[in-house]
Amino acid sequence: MRLIHTAPLSAIIFVAACGGDADTNDDGTVSSEEVVAEAAGSIKPQPGQYRVTTEVLEFNMPGMPDAAKQQMQAQMGGAAGAARPITYCLTPEQVAANGPEQMAKNMAAGNCTVARFDVSGGTISAEMQCTGVNGATSHVTMDGEMTSTGSIMTMTNEADMQGMGKMQMKTRVTSERVGDCPT
Repeated sequence: MRLIHTAPLSAIIFVAACGGDADTNDDGTVSSEEVVAEAAGSIKPQPGQYRVTTEVLEFNMPGMPDAAKQQMQAQMGGAAGAARPITYCLTPEQVAANGPEQMAKNMAAGNCTVARFDVSGGTISAEMQCTGVNGATSHVTMDGEMTSTGSIMTMTNEADMQGMGKMQMKTRVTSERVGDCPT
């Protein structure tokens, strides 16, 4: 699974702020409707300029030389520190358009089955299984905290890299509002 597949997951931590166990029918999976219900009434992020930093905490891929692992980890914000921050502007229109329904659509587009989605008191804990376009599967867990002006999320991804074994990566994504959008 490419890192870009975790981008919709970051949106989850931004919009969810209250709730409980989303699997209301106890069938072992969380449907899109249950995600929407869990995130309903959630705190929306404040519009503004945000800075997102990703730090690779752990990375393991069988057969990959240590030098290549270290280089990849350093590029993505590993042992040598966090990767170069990404900044973006979140407009009032984008805040309004990215509610719980859009979040559920984004998760469905990512071809993910949600096993757990619990949001309560500014924290989130979720687990999902995703399938990539090439049929590769990944197991993603996330735990974090959020406010209307930022979040800190730890994500663990175990992906079946066909022909290479299981890739394991644990990252910390920190997002913080740093001011108003430039005009």
